[in-house]
Amino acid sequence: MAVRVNARVDLFAGEMRKLLTGPVGPVLRFVRSVARQVRTRAVLKCPVDTGRLRSAHREEVGVRRGQVYGFVVNDVEYAAAVHDGTGAHVIRPRRPGGVLRFETGGQVVFTTLVNHPGTRAQPWLREAMEEVAASAGFRLVRS
Repeated sequence: MAVRVNARVDLFAGEMRKLLTGPVGPVLRFVRSVARQVRTRAVLKCPVDTGRLRSAHREEVGVRRGQVYGFVVNDVEYAAAVHDGTGAHVIRPRRPGGVLRFETGGQVVFTTLVNHPGTRAQPWLREAMEEVAASAGFRLVRS
């Protein structure tokens, strides 16, 4: 004769919320893990000149209004221009009557205007997110 044991666990709304969004809850732990992986991949994929852009990545994970969120950001003032690229644009001196000074071909040049051709996009952060999100089981939707 088989013995049957019944077990019942009741979780109330507060306990469910704590389990899902609490500081050690599985959802928050998972989002933290994915954000950390994205940050690590972004640091490796980031273009490097001086290293300032690469060292400025940070991640944030938390709960706001009952929803778990996570993001990776780089807020160096030129990060968006490197990530998204720039179109052709004119560069002028900051001060009225000033000049621009730069070197090209070993020559020092002074001028009041430069027609910059723009730069190509290097979307390292988006690429890192796409690589990690896909392996974590997320489906990416472009807006």
